[in-house]
Amino acid sequence: MVKPLRVLILEDAADDAELLVRALKNGGYEPEYRIVDTADALVGALDEAPWDVIISDYSMPNFTGAEALEMVKRRGQDVPFIFVSGTIGEDTAVEAMRAGAKDYLVKGNTKRLLPAIDRELREAAKRREAAQAEATMREIEDQLRQAQKMEAVGQLTGGLAHDFRNMLGVIIGNLDLLRERIGHDAEACELVDNALRASVKGSDLNNSLLAFSRKQPLNPQPLDIGQALADTVKLLTTTLGENIEIALDVAKPIGEVVVDRAQLEAAILNLAINARDAMPSGGRLAFSVRQAGLDEGYARRNKDVRPGPHIEIAVNDTGVGMSPDVAARAFEPFFTTKGRDKGTGLGLSMVYGFIKQSGGHVEIASIEGRGTTVRLFLPASQARATASDARPPVAAAIGGDEHVLVVEDNADLRRLAVRQIRDLGYQVAEAPNGPAALQILRAAGRIDLLFTDIMMPGGLDGPALAREAVKLRPGLKVLFTSGFAGDHGDDDFPILQKPYRKPELAAILRAVLDGTES
Repeated sequence: MVKPLRVLILEDAADDAELLVRALKNGGYEPEYRIVDTADALVGALDEAPWDVIISDYSMPNFTGAEALEMVKRRGQDVPFIFVSGTIGEDTAVEAMRAGAKDYLVKGNTKRLLPAIDRELREAAKRREAAQAEATMREIEDQLRQAQKMEAVGQLTGGLAHDFRNMLGVIIGNLDLLRERIGHDAEACELVDNALRASVKGSDLNNSLLAFSRKQPLNPQPLDIGQALADTVKLLTTTLGENIEIALDVAKPIGEVVVDRAQLEAAILNLAINARDAMPSGGRLAFSVRQAGLDEGYARRNKDVRPGPHIEIAVNDTGVGMSPDVAARAFEPFFTTKGRDKGTGLGLSMVYGFIKQSGGHVEIASIEGRGTTVRLFLPASQARATASDARPPVAAAIGGDEHVLVVEDNADLRRLAVRQIRDLGYQVAEAPNGPAALQILRAAGRIDLLFTDIMMPGGLDGPALAREAVKLRPGLKVLFTSGFAGDHGDDDFPILQKPYRKPELAAILRAVLDGTES
C-alpha cells in the first residue's frame, strides 16, 4: 500500500535530492515534497504547511544543516530531522544528534533511510498522542479545579444565604407587624414601607445566591422550549432598545424539557441584559434552539454532564467580548466588569446555578472584540415533572382559634412566628427544639397543628419530630418551614419557605388546618 509522506528536503544538489525522492518512492511512499537550499526558503516552507519529516544535507553554500536544525527547534515544531550528508564526520554527527537530529546517514548509502523514517514517524505519532493525552488531562484537571472552586463558593453562598434568610425573616416579619400597629401615621407608614421594599429586594438578591448554590425552590414542568423562548424574545424587543437587532432560530423538531419556566425566562433575561450592556453602540443578539446529543466523550471532558439527548439554547451577541481570564470567572457570584453602580454580579451566577439545579450544563465562549456566546444545555424531557416547590397563593389574612405548636431554634424567629400566629387569633405554644416539643405533645392539652423548622440541633430535626408527633397524636396537622430552599422535609407535609410574609403564613396555616393545602 502506498503511504503518503510530506517531506521537506534541504539540499543544494538537484541530483542528490532526486535520489532521495526515488528512494522514498521505491520504499512504498508517495512523497509530496519541497526542495529548499536557503534560510529564507526554509522559513517559507515551514510556514506553508506541516511536514512529516525533514531530510537535510549538512553543508550547503548558503547555510548549514546545523543552522537549519536550530531554526526548526526555535519554532517549536516537532518534526523528525534526519541528516543525509557526504561530508559529515563521526564527531559532527554525534554533535548533531545532541542538538536534536533524529539520525544521520551517508550519501550514496540510503538503505538506512526508510527504516529511519518509519521509526521516526512512529515516534512522532507517539509523541503527538502523549501530548494530546497530556493536554486533555490538563483540561480535565482545570475543569475539576474550576468545578471544585464553584462548588466551594456555592456551599459558602448557600450557607450565607440561609443565615441571611433568617435575618430577613425577622426584619420583614417585624416590619409587617409594625406596619399594622402604626395605624394612620402617614410618615411612619412611609418609613416602614421603604424598609419593607428594601428588605424584599434583599430577599430577591438572596434568591440569586440560592440560585448559584442550587438551593432555590423550583417548579419544574414539561415545557415546549421553542415556544417559551419565542414568547420571551417577543418581550425583549421592547426591552433592549431599537439599536439591538434580535434574531431567533428554532430548529425543528424540538421536544420538551422539564424546567421551571419562570426561572428559565429570568435566565434568558439576564443573558439578554448582559449582551445589551456589552453592545453600548448597538449590535445583534441571536437566540437559537436545537437538539444536541451530549455523548460520553463530552461527559468525560465536563464532569457535571450526563450523556444523552439535550436541548441547546445558544445566546450570541456581537459585543465587546471577554478575555479568557474574565470568561473563566464570568459565573462567579459578585464578579462583574461593570461599574460599581451597574450591577450586582449575580446575573450569570444565577443562570449557572439554575441550569445546574435543573440537571443541565452551561458553557461560555468569548473573543475580545468579536462577541460572546453562552450555551445552555437542558436534558430533553423523558419523565414527568417533580412535585412543585412553589409557594401557596397568598389569600387574605384569615385566622382561626385552633392551637398551634411553634418549634424553632432561632429565638428571634420563634418569637416573631408566635406573635404573628397569635395576632391571627390562634392559641400558641412554643418550643426551641424537637425534644422540648415532644414534651409538650406528651402533656395533656390541645394541639391542632405542628409548625416546625426542618433543620434543628439536638438530634431531632423537623421530619423526625413530625413522625414522632403524628404517632403521639394521630390526625395532627404538620407544616414545615426552612431557610434552606432545597429542603423538602417530608413529601406528606407542606413547607413554607423563609422569609415569609404574614399573609402567606395566614393563608397556608388556614389551608393546612382546613385540609385544602394541595
